[in-house]
Amino acid sequence: MAQSCPLSYTNTVSRIQLNDSVSVAYTEKGRGITTLLFIHGLGGNSSHWSQNMDELSKSYRCIAVDLPGYGLSTQRAYSASTLSFYATILLSFIEKKHLTNVVLVGHSMGGQAAIITALKQSPSIKKLILVAPAGLETFSETEANLLRQFATPTFYKSQAEPAIRAAFASNFTSMPSTAETLIQDRLALRSCEGFENYCRVVSQGVNGMLSEPVQAQLTNISLPTLLIFGEDDKLIPNRILHKELTTAKVAEIGKTQIPHAQLAFIPQAGHLVMFEKPSQFNKLITQFLK
Repeated sequence: MAQSCPLSYTNTVSRIQLNDSVSVAYTEKGRGITTLLFIHGLGGNSSHWSQNMDELSKSYRCIAVDLPGYGLSTQRAYSASTLSFYATILLSFIEKKHLTNVVLVGHSMGGQAAIITALKQSPSIKKLILVAPAGLETFSETEANLLRQFATPTFYKSQAEPAIRAAFASNFTSMPSTAETLIQDRLALRSCEGFENYCRVVSQGVNGMLSEPVQAQLTNISLPTLLIFGEDDKLIPNRILHKELTTAKVAEIGKTQIPHAQLAFIPQAGHLVMFEKPSQFNKLITQFLK
């Protein structure tokens, strides 16, 4: 996937060169003392926050990044410590952009990356918003190996349109019409120059989430934290490996172990809760930041 890949949000993107090998694409809207730094999940990009930026940018500076390997950022595969690498990139981005009053807003894999970033205790990061975050649920080594065997680059490369549409549908209680843009972008990737690299990066993201568990470190998070889940999340927990777990039980792990945590559920919403129920989501963020 080359940076010229024609994605729906290409015209809104700015770029910043963080080092010799990494350029990060990002979308920025609004002004304010507080900066919301949005971090997408596995397989996603900054457009996953497109339903939130307009409203929240009325009160805050909003920046949504494409993590390296995704969207319009530098395309290359990375080492096994994927999420620690993303944390380094996010801290470098904050420094390069001279951001001082930052709220990290991370979804799914991006939530786990946000936790790892927050644990590095940058004075620029003031609060944490975790949206259906990965990392609260733990996996045995046997379970992790099963997931790794499934989530290969070949698997993602072989997905045809019906499988891609089904994967998106699993993120919602009722798929909004606006999600068609996300689907079309994902379909477009298949004919972009760096598609094979994208498939490797997604596979590495799964490995990164499994290789860098954070549950045992949640008590070390010192920031005020808001946890948001969709009540109908079908992806957290893993329903195949953990039949006894529920979304509410996973959420409670975060609520009880993160010292200064608030927890909110949005009804009739799935894993992409911020995209499916943007007005409720945006209201929760505004209330938390007051």
